[in-house]
Amino acid sequence: MAQVARDPNAIRFGIAVTAMGGALAFVPGNSAAGALVGALFSILVLFLFSGFVHLLCGYSKGKEEFMGFVRVIGLSGIMDWAVIIPFISLVVAIWSIVISIIAAQQVYHLTTGKATFVVMMSAAILWMVSLMIFAGPLSFLYEIPRQ
Repeated sequence: MAQVARDPNAIRFGIAVTAMGGALAFVPGNSAAGALVGALFSILVLFLFSGFVHLLCGYSKGKEEFMGFVRVIGLSGIMDWAVIIPFISLVVAIWSIVISIIAAQQVYHLTTGKATFVVMMSAAILWMVSLMIFAGPLSFLYEIPRQ
């Protein structure tokens, strides 16, 4: 993780991987608009989650730490591709949290308890924001067509 956090070229691949994972989440709905929204939303969530983690870590050492965390979390988004398999998405979500905790520990030099608190608080905030967005203005993406 330390090597990825320092590699400035990892961000492009991380963003692409994250976008593809977000788009795949909407594939079962067969909606091109949903796939595009999913890709863009997943990139937004990547940066928002990293920003919340960075904010809660107390701006420990500046921009390098933030971008290092973004790189690691972006590349870990390759697991998001498994969300199209039923029941696997829960395992992927739990494993993503574990990876985020380890990444926060290594990039920000936190203890396990502090890293767990920071990641869980950031995830809870983003979960609430996502719920408000997708249950409100973007709920049309999940409508079941009438026959």
